[in-house]
Amino acid sequence: MSKKKKSNKKKITKEEISNKTKTRKTNVKVAEKPVENIATNSFWVNHNLHILIIFFLSCFLYSNTLSHKYAVDDSIVILRNEYTKKGFKGIAYQEDGEWKGIFGDDTFTGFFGGKRNLVAGGRYRPLSLATFAAELQLFGEVIKGQDGKPLLDKDGDVNYTGKPFVSHLFNLLLYGLLCVIIYLMLLQMFNPHREQSNLKGYFIALAGALLYATHPIHTEAVANIKGRDEIMVLMGSVLAVYWVLRASFRPGKELFYYAGACLAFVFSIFSKENAVTFLVIIPAALYFFTETKIEKIVAVTLPFLIIVLGFWFGIRASVLGEASSIAGGENAPATELMNDPFLKIEGNRYVAFSGEERFSTVMYTWLEYIKLLIYPHPLTNDYYPKHIRGEEDLIPTFQMGQVLFSILLHLALGILIVLGTLKKRPYAFFILFYLATFSVVSNLIFSIGSNMAERFMFLPSVGFSALCAMGLYELIQRAKKKKDINSAMKLPVMILGVVCVLYSVKTFARNFAWVDDYVLFTTDIVNSPNSAKLNNAVSGVLQDKANHTNILTEKKELLIDALEKSLKATRLHPTYNNAWLLRGNANVMLGNIAEAEGSNSTDPSTQNTFYLKALEYFNNGVAAYKEVTRLRPDHPDVKRNFSVVYRDRGKLLGQRLNRLDESIASIENSLKYSIKDFECFRLLGVAYGMRGIFFQQNNQPQTGIESHYKAINYFEQALEMNPKSVPILFNMEMAYRHLGNIDKINEYNSRWKEIDPNYAPGQQK
Repeated sequence: MSKKKKSNKKKITKEEISNKTKTRKTNVKVAEKPVENIATNSFWVNHNLHILIIFFLSCFLYSNTLSHKYAVDDSIVILRNEYTKKGFKGIAYQEDGEWKGIFGDDTFTGFFGGKRNLVAGGRYRPLSLATFAAELQLFGEVIKGQDGKPLLDKDGDVNYTGKPFVSHLFNLLLYGLLCVIIYLMLLQMFNPHREQSNLKGYFIALAGALLYATHPIHTEAVANIKGRDEIMVLMGSVLAVYWVLRASFRPGKELFYYAGACLAFVFSIFSKENAVTFLVIIPAALYFFTETKIEKIVAVTLPFLIIVLGFWFGIRASVLGEASSIAGGENAPATELMNDPFLKIEGNRYVAFSGEERFSTVMYTWLEYIKLLIYPHPLTNDYYPKHIRGEEDLIPTFQMGQVLFSILLHLALGILIVLGTLKKRPYAFFILFYLATFSVVSNLIFSIGSNMAERFMFLPSVGFSALCAMGLYELIQRAKKKKDINSAMKLPVMILGVVCVLYSVKTFARNFAWVDDYVLFTTDIVNSPNSAKLNNAVSGVLQDKANHTNILTEKKELLIDALEKSLKATRLHPTYNNAWLLRGNANVMLGNIAEAEGSNSTDPSTQNTFYLKALEYFNNGVAAYKEVTRLRPDHPDVKRNFSVVYRDRGKLLGQRLNRLDESIASIENSLKYSIKDFECFRLLGVAYGMRGIFFQQNNQPQTGIESHYKAINYFEQALEMNPKSVPILFNMEMAYRHLGNIDKINEYNSRWKEIDPNYAPGQQK
């Protein structure tokens, strides 16, 4: 038996040796191509290194914003927001039994000082605003008066001024953290067990996060401090998706992860309402990337639905009241092109676009978004009317090739979602991610108040970046059929590297435009020359700069440019009341410059030319302010501006053009808007005094006396405001000299000499 067994053993061993030899050859051959052999300790599967690279690259790309100032809507949420300036107190407080503050009002109430229904549904994004209030309290400075004591607001509260460096730093750090969370979410989707042999999961996660981190379209959300709400809403939402997926692969810790996901979602939805779209994305992620059964997906999604319902119909509705409805009716925002881009002028009034015009415009912008995602140039902060339609006001229609292509493209994306969902293909999930997060800012469901904006791509671009990463890995898969893995990765890695470098350069360069309002607006007007809002904004910053220079030629150049921009803004948007206001302001300031140029000239004819030009500017200013009054009778700035233009116009007419009656009428008009104005009283006193002298010299003594008494009346009102004004006291003496009242002559002569015995009135009138 032993020999037999031995014989059998030898026979088997021989066969085994033969088979093992073949097996070894086969294994060696197979092992040359699998992804696994690139793995174990290479860069591509180094999880911790990926996180460090993503975080520090994201932060570095926005490091040049740390020296920037506040810009654009930062005034709304920080500089001029009465709630955030209160610091912690402004987050929530009671007033007359009602909750007020950041958590108790519409997001923009603190800026406008009351409820303003500008956009359908209102805005309730308290958490991001609360971070600004906390920043001001912790890192800002108390606003003090000239006496060095805290300057209290109307509620008797201390106010704080912020430091833009701190706000930019927090935005930078939050963005870096967001990009890391996106990486973790993608890695969880494609490599839930962190297997070192799974190159696909690591590559897609790293490539997707890098493409997202470097994309220039995000500059508006990160470089503009106000954009923090975009960062926070996406951070909370992606973290919720990540933890929900993580729970599926961590038995025994499911409740821990689900609880974390719910808290992250609460963080998200209180940052911005867009988080509601993740009611679709969260269950879709479970369906595509786990083996979770449908009934459990429904159960997991239920808490998030409860959070949304509680937030939307509970907290948000109680805070905003009727303004929370997007249905229109009595709560609909006022018809205004700056709040509704789907308007056109017919019969000298704005009417709504037809159904075709509206839908075509929407589809036109959808393709514009995709173009910016692929080729982010040029970028601008402003896509308001009529950036899309142009100065010619060409409304997109179905006949336009871009509109038709956009419709076909998005129909194709919809079909891909359906087909991919049936087969549980990840590409379908990321198309769904793109369209779902885009839906609430797409203008398809309801008007968002603007044609488009780059910040609206902040959430959808996660889907775009992931799809691009998947596409790059598909190139690796196809190349693997003919090459080893290292060779197969060369082209996709090179494409990824080139794109990320180009995106990074563009991002870093674009950040410089966000230094402040002046740099941003004057930079972007080149790319948005037909935006009424941006032309208006440029006019404003040019006028502000003109007010801060004493060089007459520079001031004039700035104001001429400012006037041109405001003129274009009113051409693009004829009922734009703020543009009319700035148009009036530019005219008034140019009128003063023309008058100064005339007074500096020694040639009488040249002087007169300048003075007449100044009068033309003043008249145009009056006409512009009248248009503001017609469009918005309650405009807070018009009364003051009317007072100034009528006063300056009257002074020009009287002192430079010797048209006394017109001068008096103009200055008296000024007093209708400013009941007590020292300069108006002085000018009217001088004008009536000159008028009295004229009548006395032309044998109309009684009319002359009446004029002198009117002059005295205005001088007395001026003295009530400034009893020690030497020029006014001197003019009172002159008026009484023309009336022959010796007692009054001596009285006022003594009064002004007592104050300033060396006063030399010269040619003063």
